[in-house]
Amino acid sequence: MPTDFSRNARTSLDREYAYMAYGMIGGAVPGVVAGFVVAAFVGHAAMWLSVCGGVGIVLGLLTGILLHRRHRSADEAAAHRGSGAAPE
Repeated sequence: MPTDFSRNARTSLDREYAYMAYGMIGGAVPGVVAGFVVAAFVGHAAMWLSVCGGVGIVLGLLTGILLHRRHRSADEAAAHRGSGAAPE
């Protein structure tokens, strides 16, 4: 059975992975820039790029996970409000 990989992410898990990937990229770029700035004054560019880039990736990953959880809980709350369910 052929699989269509061109479709957008549909499941919550696919969207969570997308948030994590965007967060890691968004964290790596400022981390590398910060590594260049530190290395300009201290030296040892490879070390500072690795350290600051790694910290940026981890922070971006955590931020992506937290943003996904926040958006998922907001979507679930909106679904409960719109369904006419009795408040708990």
